[in-house]
Amino acid sequence: MTLKTLDGALALLTYFTVRQPTWGVRELAKHSGVHHAVVHRVLATFAANGFLVQDAASGKYSLGLRLFELGQVVRKTFSPAEVVQPVLEKLAAQSGETVFLSWLDGHEGLCVGMVQSQHQLRFSIELGQRFALHAGAHAKAILAFQDDAFRARVLENARQRAQDQPALAAPDPAVIEPQLAEIREQGWAHTRGEAAASVAGLALPLWSRDQTEVVGSLAIAGPQQRLNEESVPRLLEALREASRRLEEVVGFGR
Repeated sequence: MTLKTLDGALALLTYFTVRQPTWGVRELAKHSGVHHAVVHRVLATFAANGFLVQDAASGKYSLGLRLFELGQVVRKTFSPAEVVQPVLEKLAAQSGETVFLSWLDGHEGLCVGMVQSQHQLRFSIELGQRFALHAGAHAKAILAFQDDAFRARVLENARQRAQDQPALAAPDPAVIEPQLAEIREQGWAHTRGEAAASVAGLALPLWSRDQTEVVGSLAIAGPQQRLNEESVPRLLEALREASRRLEEVVGFGR
């Protein structure tokens, strides 16, 4: 298998997400633009090695236990659960809101840790959920500290998605860039109604161990009426305490 073939095969694997966990061969071929015969061979090969499983009734593929096994290795390497989870749980108790930890992965964010609020009215995000970096405090706390070319690529990707999906609003760089500059200056992000209607977010960037790159974020999210301007100073103090603890242990060194 050539490196180009391997690259294409791995690209197909990335289409399996929390929101789209199963794919049929022709369905994935149409979505990815890869010939269905190639998709069939790739998925069958992954299934033969335990990375995918095929449902006997529908013929569709989903992620296999081999990936779950490798995921546990990644989890223990990059975010030791015995340290990270108690930090998230303490922050959720202090804030009363949903708390989640995200990593930068390519030009998107990825939720890798989460504790739900105990309130009936709360913001929800799923572990393993990907998100665009141009909307929401959890996203902008990451995007604000990336270089000019990276930010431009993220906004262009969002603009292209908006063209393909008219229900999405295309981000305006003239509006977003001043917001990101303010986040860089103050060191934290607070947004209202961006990632979801009536939801506010407060987030801090997480830096690499050598303090040269922002590689993730720690965020609190909840209804706007609870996560308002008056609550920010108190929640920022709790966020900073939690982020210092996380930056000591998560495998963000680059």
